[in-house]
Amino acid sequence: MSVSSSRVPDAVAVGISGLCLVHCLALPALAAVVPLFGALSHAEWVHILFFCAAAPVSALALRATGGWRHPGVRALFLLGVAGLAAGLPWGWPAEWIEVALTSLGSAALVAAHVLNLRRRALHPAPVAMAAEN
Repeated sequence: MSVSSSRVPDAVAVGISGLCLVHCLALPALAAVVPLFGALSHAEWVHILFFCAAAPVSALALRATGGWRHPGVRALFLLGVAGLAAGLPWGWPAEWIEVALTSLGSAALVAAHVLNLRRRALHPAPVAMAAEN
């Protein structure tokens, strides 16, 4: 795997988690301008879709890049998935609780992948030496 292509799994996972944050934080503000955004910000299926996309993509990315073996990355990943799961529409008494949990979960997933990228940049995997003829 080349250096640039080895960053792709983490970048995709960061992108999905970033979309979660935009959904939670920006859509309610945009709803004041465009009512369609208000419908999307309250759609429960969108939250479930983001969870079903972010959790496995993040897990696969960390497994593929070796981040799962790093305790800090693993802890942030688990915190992020727990936050996303807790922020699902479980009937919280106030909407801000759902938004806070989901936002914290998304931020933790982004942090896990950023830490994984930094870890790999500081400690690159050894390159296998080619056999000489």
